[in-house]
Amino acid sequence: MVAAAGPGAGIMSVAVRWLSLQEVDAATLSAWTELGQQTPRPNPFAMPQFALPAARWLTPRTPPLVALIERRQAGIRELIGAGCFTAERPNLFVPVPHLSSYRTLHTFRSGLLYAPGESATVAQSLLADLHGKRKRPHAIAFHNLLAECPVHASLRELLEGGNGGWFEQHRFQRPVLRLHPPAQEHALGVIVMDRDLRRRKRRLEERGTTAFRITQPKENVVDAMETHLQLEHAGWKGTAGTSLLASPAQAGFFREMIHRFDQIHGAVFAETLCDGKVIASTSNLLLGDTLNGFKTGWHPDFAACSPGRLNEVFLSAAVPSAWPEVGVFDSQAQEDSYLSELLPHRDTMITGTLAITRLGRRAMRAARLVRPVAYRLDKNH
Repeated sequence: MVAAAGPGAGIMSVAVRWLSLQEVDAATLSAWTELGQQTPRPNPFAMPQFALPAARWLTPRTPPLVALIERRQAGIRELIGAGCFTAERPNLFVPVPHLSSYRTLHTFRSGLLYAPGESATVAQSLLADLHGKRKRPHAIAFHNLLAECPVHASLRELLEGGNGGWFEQHRFQRPVLRLHPPAQEHALGVIVMDRDLRRRKRRLEERGTTAFRITQPKENVVDAMETHLQLEHAGWKGTAGTSLLASPAQAGFFREMIHRFDQIHGAVFAETLCDGKVIASTSNLLLGDTLNGFKTGWHPDFAACSPGRLNEVFLSAAVPSAWPEVGVFDSQAQEDSYLSELLPHRDTMITGTLAITRLGRRAMRAARLVRPVAYRLDKNH
């Protein structure tokens, strides 16, 4: 617990409260949701709208705990930080007991939520709480973390030169679109269609009347969701058995997640139509100043027209008028995705382990020697 004297209102402290997701009551859910909507460059995968259905459908045997970092004064709690973690046993990558930022098959970014201006306090309080535990973890593993995350930067600064350190395993450049990019990026805040894509657009228009629409939150989201599931299943993912509909658990997760995000006006579907028939669909999560891509699907009969790519182009063009407050479209994609060819900007994403004790630091240094073997044995890393 971090404490300080409050001006005329008694002692002000910051403490960490750990809860199972079953213990999250309505008031906590509301505060957690509000925090996520205020976090700079918000992370939908750290929201309760994602964590609750993910734990129910995707990881029922290994549910996460949520760490709630709260400022307390005069009996009032103010939530300033939150993050979901799982307790992990030693393994070849992290050979000490440790925490892992909650990760599922559909978690495309990790990290904590934090109130504006509170990143350093959140980091300090979390570290103090972990160091004070009787059975304390010796490290925290993060997967696909925004390299510029202020909480992560503060954690590293607190551990620099002392007991701990950052051990990076991987980094990549995620394709994004900044609607108002800084001049040094030398790229426009729009997707520019190349000759090939313009040709495919003409080919689609020759097949019928082409239209584009956005299903805003609270507008026929259920119909758009089911159409999206069918299109995602119709392509190669369905053939390979990796589509959402190929797994009842994944389909159940997706439906509940969309329902929960729709309740906070955050579920968005973008659709391209040909002669009134939806031939491409993307699911997106709208949070604060960021529109986050999630899944995409298209009708295989129109593959020669690249409906999935065209759908992304149409969506990017519609963002400024649909949501003037949005400054970033985050694809949540890998750097070898087709979206890398469309989106002109990049975010650096990092994966690694933050050792938070001397034992953790020594263990992570030793783990480097066996990492080649570890990668061969565990493809998930």
